[in-house]
This record gives sequence, C-alpha cells and structure tokens, in this order.
Amino acid sequence: MKNDLQKIIEQFVDLLMPALTPYEASLYIFFLRNSYIKNNSPEIRIGKRTISVELGQGIMGDKISYQQISKMLKGLGEKGCIKIGDTNRDGTLYNVFLPEEILSVKEKLAITTNPAEEDFFTKPEKRKEIFERDKYTCFYCGEKVTPENSTLDHLVPQSKDGKHTKENLKTSCLVCNSIKSGKTYEEAAPYLLKSIQERRNKK
Repeated sequence: MKNDLQKIIEQFVDLLMPALTPYEASLYIFFLRNSYIKNNSPEIRIGKRTISVELGQGIMGDKISYQQISKMLKGLGEKGCIKIGDTNRDGTLYNVFLPEEILSVKEKLAITTNPAEEDFFTKPEKRKEIFERDKYTCFYCGEKVTPENSTLDHLVPQSKDGKHTKENLKTSCLVCNSIKSGKTYEEAAPYLLKSIQERRNKK
C-alpha cells in the first residue's frame, strides 16, 4: 500500500501536476483524498458550495467563487482527471482517475518505458494480443474494427520517441489513425472529435 501511494505521489508530482493550474491541482488532490472506492474506482459526490468551503481561500486570499470552481472542474474534465456524472440534492458525482489512468500521464510513461521490452508492433502474434486486449474496438471512436480496417496506433507517436510497447499501442480504425497520424492525443483530439461526430451524424 505504501509503495502504491508513493507511486501515485510521484506520478502526480512529476507527470500530472505540470499540466494543471494551481487551482486544478488543489481540487484534484482534494477529490483524491475525499473520494471513496466504488467498483474499483474512486468517486465523490459533492456540491460546489462544499467545494468552496473546503478549499478555502484562493491564491490571492479571496474566497473561491462558483465560477472559478466551474472552470476548475471543466479543466480537470478536459484533461481526463475526472468524469462528471449526475447531479442530485447531495451534489454532483465525480469519478476520479488515478494519475496512471490519465491519458497524458500514460503517454509520458510510455516514453520512459524500457526500450528493451518486447515489440508489440511489428510481430503479428503480438499485434493480435493488442487487438484481443482492446476487444477489437477503436480506442478513439469506440467502433468495432475488422481485419480490413484495424490498425495499431502509438499513443506517443514514433516521431516523438514513442515505443512499440504494449502500453503505448492502442487498437484504432483506419479513419481515426489517419487523423491522429503523428500527433499526440491532445493535439489530435479536436480533429478526432469532429470526425467522430460527423460519422455518427451520418448513421
């Protein structure tokens, strides 16, 4: 347990915190400390008023406003740190993701993976393992893939030192892979989302 906590702290400080604003980092830590485990995933139900009280004053000494809290929550959601659920009289439900579950952290971990690890990209039997792990489903659009339109995409592109490791490879359809190309997920996200929406509208 101690080693797990140490790993979470290290991944947060070294890999996640640089991508967050001070407000977002404070709220993320608060969520982690006060969440409870349900279905093997941390979650918390809380209202903005409680968040404002618990976080106290802002950086400049002013009370944190609901508008600031909304901005923090939106930022954490867009960066994959939380998933915002339903709202009832007890507050809004937030699923909180550990650093290693957040895509931007996964990409950074993939870069630092030992290059001596097995090649899952060029060997057919290893590629099949990735497809089976992902249940032949595109990581980006969620559509099932076939042998004719299935590819493997590097979360961290090869052009940016991405490795052929299991952690850095995701099943992708041809369309999503061609859109993402040599970009990171953050760079490609707007184009992927637009394409996914257009394809779904045509159905």
